[in-house]
Amino acid sequence: MKLSTKSRYGLRILLQVAMESESSSAVKGRVIAEKQEISEAYLEQIMIPLKTSGIIRTIRGCNGGYVLNKQAEDITILDIIELFEGKLQLVKCVGDSDSCERCNVCLASEVWEHLSNVMKEEASKINLKGLIEKMKKEHMPEYVI
Repeated sequence: MKLSTKSRYGLRILLQVAMESESSSAVKGRVIAEKQEISEAYLEQIMIPLKTSGIIRTIRGCNGGYVLNKQAEDITILDIIELFEGKLQLVKCVGDSDSCERCNVCLASEVWEHLSNVMKEEASKINLKGLIEKMKKEHMPEYVI
């Protein structure tokens, strides 16, 4: 299983917005695109679901830009993955027992369900605030995001 670039950039963008929002009111799209080395058009493709889901909001005007619409501790890795990838389940039968006639008697489906649940649980434990605190504690430079 590989995550899409939207999930990967989505996390980096959210970390950047969360960090920069601590010192200023909003982060301009142009600034985000430059720092993440992506085009503004691709940035907007990522921002649309982030705005639609209520994770980010825009502020209009000369001091406008993007800000978090939720607290950093309330935005988890699971939220980001499921926003861009859909439900975190390793195989179709985990979320849809009608997809396979063997689902109810298949030992393998139990394994996939268990692994899917473990991944969800772990991804829900990691939030933006914790990642930012770790970065500051370890004196990591901002360019690592």
